[in-house]
Amino acid sequence: MSHDIRDMMLRTVDRLVAVEATRQMRSDADGGGFPDRLWQAMEAAGLTDADAIDDEMTDAADMQALVRHTARHALPVPLAEVMAARRLLKAAGMAVPTQGITGIGTTARDHVDDLPRLDDAGRVTGRLHRVPFGRHLGQVVFAATGPDGTAHLVVAEAPAPADTDINLAGEARDDLAFEAASVVETRPVADAADQVMAMGAAFRAVQIAGALSGALGQTVAYAGEREQFGRPIGKFQAVQHMLAVLAAETAAASAAADLGFDDAGRTDTLRAALAKSRAGQAATDGAALAHQIMGAMGFTREHSLHYQTRRLWSWRDEFGSDALWQARLGTDIVRAGGDALWPMLSRL
Repeated sequence: MSHDIRDMMLRTVDRLVAVEATRQMRSDADGGGFPDRLWQAMEAAGLTDADAIDDEMTDAADMQALVRHTARHALPVPLAEVMAARRLLKAAGMAVPTQGITGIGTTARDHVDDLPRLDDAGRVTGRLHRVPFGRHLGQVVFAATGPDGTAHLVVAEAPAPADTDINLAGEARDDLAFEAASVVETRPVADAADQVMAMGAAFRAVQIAGALSGALGQTVAYAGEREQFGRPIGKFQAVQHMLAVLAAETAAASAAADLGFDDAGRTDTLRAALAKSRAGQAATDGAALAHQIMGAMGFTREHSLHYQTRRLWSWRDEFGSDALWQARLGTDIVRAGGDALWPMLSRL
């Protein structure tokens, strides 16, 4: 994609934010609601299916830039989940649903024994836990175990939530239960559970990078405006140091998120582990720094910083925490042996 087209998409997001991302919209969405007008405006602008445009016009980096920019504005929409589901289905050679919102779901601990199961008739039974925007989905993509024990990627109509909940950001995180339910399509995929987790984690890293960028922008502006002892607090060396560390964490998260996908928009457990573990660490440290610099003002509902930081705290734990992915990364490296480490890293 040319930079002109990418810039046009990002400017479109900015325009929609100016019109639709009102305090009332955010308040209504904060508690599991859905910003229908904003999502419909994004659909009308072609943003929700931007990665379905001809490959000559778009590429993986452009789609990640769009997700990152949406996260920078802390928009309560499932753009990352929709793109993750679409990429999983395309990679498996499965049809992409064209009606409703299609998201992704995992089990509680993502162990093979916890996966939903397909019977001989192709019906699925099992439970997905804390599915992002679960109550608002038309379809959900997830991993399941076939009757012969093989792994499958499944797309099914999303049932009414068995349990409803929200994350720290106020976004819906619902349990979806299937009981001998029909599926839209299923296909054997050897590492389906790993693929779903890795895709979700890689996109969460992109979102964390975007939210940190938004928090950094707000914090820098505040430090230039807030005065103490007759001058802006950003003139004090201690505050400048914290701003520099926050900028460094934001840059590290951005670099890690870029590593999460190859040039074709594919990911795997190695890329996801590297991206999510570093981005998750940056989310923890970056949110703490932003609130420390802003002081009491940053903790209030009146200031918009919490839209970014509550998502940082939520996204760092979803699709595997940084600790989980660090443990996975260490286990895989040890299992492969020392001679495999450099070839493993050099292929990234």
